[in-house]
Amino acid sequence: MNVDVVTIGGGIGGAALATAVARTGRAVLVLEREARFKDRVRGENILPWGVAAARRLAILDDLIAAGGRLVPFFNTYFMGTQTQHRPFPATTPSGEATLNIYHPDLQEALLSGAARAGADVKRGASVQGITEQDGRWTVTFAEGDQTRSVTARVVIGADGRFSRVREWGGFTVRRDPNNLRIAGALATGVAAPEDGIHLCLGPGFGTFVAPLGNERARVYFVYVGAMGDRKLSGKDAISAFVEGCRATNVPASWFDRIEVVGPLAEFEGAEQWVSSPAKHGLALIGDAAGATDPSWGCGLSKTLIDAETLANCLAETDDWNAALARYAAAHDDYGGKLHNITSWMTELFWSGGPAADARRAKVLPRMEADPTGFPDSSGQGPFGPSDENARRLVLGEW
Repeated sequence: MNVDVVTIGGGIGGAALATAVARTGRAVLVLEREARFKDRVRGENILPWGVAAARRLAILDDLIAAGGRLVPFFNTYFMGTQTQHRPFPATTPSGEATLNIYHPDLQEALLSGAARAGADVKRGASVQGITEQDGRWTVTFAEGDQTRSVTARVVIGADGRFSRVREWGGFTVRRDPNNLRIAGALATGVAAPEDGIHLCLGPGFGTFVAPLGNERARVYFVYVGAMGDRKLSGKDAISAFVEGCRATNVPASWFDRIEVVGPLAEFEGAEQWVSSPAKHGLALIGDAAGATDPSWGCGLSKTLIDAETLANCLAETDDWNAALARYAAAHDDYGGKLHNITSWMTELFWSGGPAADARRAKVLPRMEADPTGFPDSSGQGPFGPSDENARRLVLGEW
């Protein structure tokens, strides 16, 4: 079998890219390991700059039809006091809201969309390895009790933070030191307002709530790892997880009837990335190319930008190696900017001590009054201020 593009992984990145490329008439094969998508602790909020990418990719309507909820407000709270009620459509260049969606529904919607666009989608396909010969890559995969091979002009690794394609392709991974940890679970009986997303911050820890409708929400708890390992994974940790969230002084009524109904898991938040995530006939997108610190919720949005950028590069020329080089350069640019922004925001929000408290007291009121003038991981992502002056602003060096 020979095709133009193989995407290894049919999640948000692989499916979005496959849809875009298949629409140009190219032969695309999607290999997805899972026969049925299950609930796991994943991102379920697409920020406005990611929603804008979804709209440009013409997949936003599919996400809304699958249960995605466009919500306008970003609310922040410090020690129980609300400090920001930001209307995203009025405070972002794209004019977009944010979108909350149950992750398995997101995956199913986009993978079905790829098939409608003309991609050949194989579910339950386990990739065994990739090899290169004469400038073309061959992918070997198991389907049922048979082993098959396919050769492609371009192979795309869209297989997540622990990418095997990245390993097989010989890419070098860089990684930040461990700092923040994040635990998350699906919950019902969450009475948070459903017209926004909510970040509640306490001393050294925080809660993020993404409502999914009908008092169902994805709830996350973030804390500084140096303050002690809470081990918030598994059923036995549910009580500690909920109590940790309550300790951030979220409005008590939100969690009066909370019930954790999905898996609870905790992860290190340290960002990892590949410099120049493409080479001859091979490219990485999404978390395989660069996994952002999930504490800032940028992962889904960045993955859509990756898919859009690579699809556009492939559509602009028949010299696909040149297209991959352009994608890699673009990814290094916006990925590097986003990494800088989230690093500065981590220092602002999560550093401890009197000097850090004084900096927050100086910076946050001005940031809340003019969010577009500051580094803005939520509203603008890597497309907002990110230069040296931006760093000085967010760290109060003025």
